[in-house]
Amino acid sequence: MNHRQRDLISVLRPSIELTSNSGRYIAFVARLPNEEEDKLMLLDVKTGQLTQLKTGALWHGKISWWYDDSAVIFSHNSNLFSIDTQSSDVNQLTFKGGVWGQMMAVDRFYFSKGRNRGLWQLLPDGSEKQLLPGSIFSSRTAWTITEHGIYFLQQKPGQLLVSYYDTNDGQLQDLILLPPDLLHLLSVMSFDEENQRLLFELSTHPRADIQRLSHPLLQ
Repeated sequence: MNHRQRDLISVLRPSIELTSNSGRYIAFVARLPNEEEDKLMLLDVKTGQLTQLKTGALWHGKISWWYDDSAVIFSHNSNLFSIDTQSSDVNQLTFKGGVWGQMMAVDRFYFSKGRNRGLWQLLPDGSEKQLLPGSIFSSRTAWTITEHGIYFLQQKPGQLLVSYYDTNDGQLQDLILLPPDLLHLLSVMSFDEENQRLLFELSTHPRADIQRLSHPLLQ
């Protein structure tokens, strides 16, 4: 990444960023100072090339990657869309609501519609299937998919409950109660497969420059 690209990223001030499944790309949502619209940007980690993905949307909500890294998924006007990183073709994915989706495989696309609106699956034919009702699955973004299931936070009186939904057999397991001052339903979760642990991001509006580090062990 050259100085001009680093300066541009610094000016854009990324607010949401996400590394692709392969680690080759970083997609991020950012906004220039004094502008109302935000931008969906793509950074090629290998070459340092920075590209704006022109979606036609004024804002892009929370983003995620297509299972094979061929597209970026974003929310706009309370529905989910995808944009192909090569052709820039935009495709509307949901028509009855969607604020965030995660995709493990072509037939494993899960998404939430908002607070207390449940967990849904988008099937390859475009139809929707509700997996958990809003009374159980209350989170917008405090959930993450794994190879065999989904971890999520749900609200309890004075506490937050970490639960696990097995996508193979449909079984639900409550894991641990947490004090509400530690996390909230806008927290972002991820799962570390190698160390088998859940990770929580506490900031709802992270703002940081993207840096590239060089080290012999990283080559």
